[in-house]
Amino acid sequence: MAGRDGKSLLDNERSRVQPSSSLPTDKDERMTSLKDPVMGLVRASLDPAAQTARKRTESPVCQVVIRAAEADLAAGGADNVNKLAVGAGGAAAAGLTAWLAQERDGDPAVIIAEFEKTAAVHGIPPAPLVPMLKTLLTGPTGMEHTADFMVQLFHDDEEVFYDLIVDLAHYIATCIGLLAAHDISSRDDTLDALDDMLETFFTN
Repeated sequence: MAGRDGKSLLDNERSRVQPSSSLPTDKDERMTSLKDPVMGLVRASLDPAAQTARKRTESPVCQVVIRAAEADLAAGGADNVNKLAVGAGGAAAAGLTAWLAQERDGDPAVIIAEFEKTAAVHGIPPAPLVPMLKTLLTGPTGMEHTADFMVQLFHDDEEVFYDLIVDLAHYIATCIGLLAAHDISSRDDTLDALDDMLETFFTN
């Protein structure tokens, strides 16, 4: 996840992040701890500063990813960023895409295709976000394809993997905006629905 100066966001922010080492013990607390970082990512994507930050490292969305990556560096693993990616992609983005498609009596593939066209118009590179979203189109087996895609991406280019999480957050914000704009669901109602969706996802 490189900044405009070419340095990794992790390099730029390393001294500012204090990862937490506490681990929940109660089952309900564990479920809360699993979904909360993803909801934090979603809420950060709705923060106006996510669109107006002068530096990429100042974006609230990037800050969420940075904190997760720093915690993983301290722990010697990748659990935090993986949970962000799976929660944002496999649950939130997939659920909102399906919701939009259902309300429009269409197919999720159409929603993703429309997003891809809009991104192209604004000069936004489709990869790796659009290819990842397309792995969700095969029904229940799509989760396995999505997991394989993310694992491979992490091993191929860790920085691009971090960028994917940021892009997923912005895609989720776009879906939330569309649901509100079409009077399908208010922002607050959608956030409540996402919270429930993520709790079910991580419980299962």
